[in-house]
Amino acid sequence: MAKNKFKFYSLENILKFDAHYNIIFGERSNGKTYACLYLAIENFMNNKGTTAYLRRFQEDIKGKRGGALFQALVANDVVTKLTNGLFDGVSYYAGKWYLSKFDEKLNKPVRDSFPFCYGFSLSDMEHDKSTAYPTVTTIIFDEFISRSGYLFDEFVTF
Repeated sequence: MAKNKFKFYSLENILKFDAHYNIIFGERSNGKTYACLYLAIENFMNNKGTTAYLRRFQEDIKGKRGGALFQALVANDVVTKLTNGLFDGVSYYAGKWYLSKFDEKLNKPVRDSFPFCYGFSLSDMEHDKSTAYPTVTTIIFDEFISRSGYLFDEFVTF
């Protein structure tokens, strides 16, 4: 049997360190974000808490971009697998991601009552700084390196 010619990123080695912060640099499109989003669902289902998904700008997480974030995991049946069939999709609403199940009678997905992931942006941090998220155990700061410049005091804001 031929080896798989595609390689995908695994968090296995970096999570062994049990560090407060992990930083991952790697080639484009090798699965870094996919692996982190997988971890977000896995942690939620194993009662390890919710995730905060952080980007530099609000435009990166709202609307169609936010709605599409978990779609690769949905398309690969990862959501169904990690939830033992309880859910088959992810619904995005008001800056939050919910596990969902498609209801044939209603002809639409029905979302869980509690979000497993919250969306935040550094550019909007003034709006979120006084709100508590006690269930968040994991923060994914995605696409933090830019070719076009940085926000004022970006590292300090993070």
